[in-house]
Amino acid sequence: MEFIEFLILSSLNLGMIVFIIRRWGIVSAKGFCMAYLGAVALTDNVELILHYALSPDVLHLGYGEFGFRIFPTAIHILGLFILICGLAVVNSRPSVIVRPLDGEGIAELKRLGISVTIVGVFLTVVAIYLVGALTAPHFFTAMNVFRSQILPFGGFWYRGADVIVFGLALLLPSYRDHLPHFFCVVAIMMLVSFFLRTNKGGLEEPILWTAVVIYVYNREFFQTLCRPRNIAVACAIAFVGMGAKLWFLPFAYHRTADTPATLTKLFDLATSTAATRWGDDSLYRGYCQFVNVLPDNRRRFAGHRVGMYTITSWVPRVLLPNKPDHPFRGMGFMVYSDFHTFATETPAPTLVGSVMADDGIRSLFFYLFLAGIFLSTLRIWTTSAQHSIYRHAGYICFVLFGGFSAEEGILGFLYTLLLAYGVISSGFIIHSVWRYSGARSVPNSSAHSILTRSA
Repeated sequence: MEFIEFLILSSLNLGMIVFIIRRWGIVSAKGFCMAYLGAVALTDNVELILHYALSPDVLHLGYGEFGFRIFPTAIHILGLFILICGLAVVNSRPSVIVRPLDGEGIAELKRLGISVTIVGVFLTVVAIYLVGALTAPHFFTAMNVFRSQILPFGGFWYRGADVIVFGLALLLPSYRDHLPHFFCVVAIMMLVSFFLRTNKGGLEEPILWTAVVIYVYNREFFQTLCRPRNIAVACAIAFVGMGAKLWFLPFAYHRTADTPATLTKLFDLATSTAATRWGDDSLYRGYCQFVNVLPDNRRRFAGHRVGMYTITSWVPRVLLPNKPDHPFRGMGFMVYSDFHTFATETPAPTLVGSVMADDGIRSLFFYLFLAGIFLSTLRIWTTSAQHSIYRHAGYICFVLFGGFSAEEGILGFLYTLLLAYGVISSGFIIHSVWRYSGARSVPNSSAHSILTRSA
């Protein structure tokens, strides 16, 4: 009986995720979030059934794994329904996010990309300086303090690598007829993401962001690239990158100096990294465990910690020394199947789990309904300015930076929104100064001759 209930709820859950993606688009904030959630839930459900049929001894609860997921999946369906209501109450007929550009529009996007890349380089240089990464015994260990510690100077400097990757991605739609330049820029994006970030992985993000930006701004170019062979190569590169990156992270993989870097070891590392995201012992099971143990740990979220962090996360700690800490820091025992906990780690209870933490069903309804209204309003504001590439690029930056996160839900709403549009605004200022300086450098006689020819 539990198995039948599990199948019914699983199908309904996945169906609602597909509905949101089809209705609001995969390149929207909610569609991008749902695509990841859908992959997480689908791989969990499929692998659970396969393991139960072929190797039930690997399951922590045996047949009980199906019952373990029934109530959390029902809550997940309720959360998705509330989100849909919030989205529809403001904008039941969403306008299209995809925005093909003409030649001048692509040129403007390229200029914006150059300016944004400059902003990202500045942020990265400051980040490396603040933690002394170049002179530290290990570069990645030094850089990881942005993710593992509370810093008085703020952790947003760490996003410089992401800003560089996004800025370079904005150049790509202009390289449809210059494939060598295209692949050169993509390679630079991969190097930046791999060597300037301490996240596990590093090559999948540039590939995914490349696909999204080209899909949005140059559909014809996207269609020429979206071939089975290219997709297979991209997936292979992303998979190998997860193993290779883990090899460089001393805090994630403990090895001796003489451990050989064999292909087998690389494959094992990549597989273990992928297993932390997809499969029947990864994010979706973590969400189910979080929901099941939440009633016994309600006091840990007293004072609406999730809501308070969402509102204040964008404020620099220099201005707000007592700013609330991440609400899920040190909560690994609520998420991981082996109940391990690291004091500095912030495990991901996923979207629905995070909004339930404060006050159960009440905060689930309140937060997700407001999230739907916020996202629909942001979309209307974005798509209503047909001639503002800056406003539109800011929205795409918000989407790719995880403003509406499948892993942490609404925690980064305001923080990511202000970061995304702050980066775009800085790029606009740099571009305006650059263009104004160029105009001032044109001699009057030259300008006169240009105007004469135009007339």
